[in-house]
Amino acid sequence: MKKEILIILTIFLVIFVVFWNKTSQNPENIKKILKINDVLVNIDVVSTDSEREKGLSGRLSLAENEGMLFVFEEEGYYGIWMKDMNFPIDIAWLNQDKKIIYIESNVGPETFPKGFYAERDGLSLLSLYVLETKAGFFENAKIKIGDSAEF
Repeated sequence: MKKEILIILTIFLVIFVVFWNKTSQNPENIKKILKINDVLVNIDVVSTDSEREKGLSGRLSLAENEGMLFVFEEEGYYGIWMKDMNFPIDIAWLNQDKKIIYIESNVGPETFPKGFYAERDGLSLLSLYVLETKAGFFENAKIKIGDSAEF
């Protein structure tokens, strides 16, 4: 009887360890530091369709130097919406060289279902990354179009 209990406990332990390893490697848990000029931003990196669709939805707030970086497989025209958002954000689109090509400031939850895109003079701009931060972040940090990010 003791041997059977030991076997059952061992099986549960193996299942727990395998499950724990998979959840700790989940891309949703990736945390990084992004640097623009001399400003450091703690970011969550999202790179799958489901992660990007969820984005910051459901969160109650962001800290001052906190954000989410959306990483895409190839450059494209990527839109951001405010579905299920609880607070306003700033949004920056970056090209493949990690240079900021467009910034949309103070985008509020009430704008849903409108989508926001990187556009200049009526032309859409290609981006590879999108960075979302607390509203007012770019202005307060004196970050502007043309600045480059490191990550």
